Amino acid sequence: MRVVIQTILNVEGNRGFRNGVFHVRDSEFKKDPDFAVAVVAYEWIQQQKRETGQRETIIEKVTWNEENDITQIVREIEPVLPEDNLPF
Repeated sequence: MRVVIQTILNVEGNRGFRNGVFHVRDSEFKKDPDFAVAVVAYEWIQQQKRETGQRETIIEKVTWNEENDITQIVREIEPVLPEDNLPF
């Protein structure tokens, strides 16, 4: 499934709008379209943060296909870190 994701981010006081076309797995989209798109949007925002040198970034608004607001869902996504099982 192809969707258009739009973001409005505030990077240290500078607001910026970006949009792009992304592919979301059909199986995930059928289960929960908002969450499936939110995961893709979160990954894209993380990429944008890396491009700006990991500066302080506030997610102001995230939508997909110009009508579905997923801002809160994206804000609540947290990466899953692998468990540290090292012997030292």
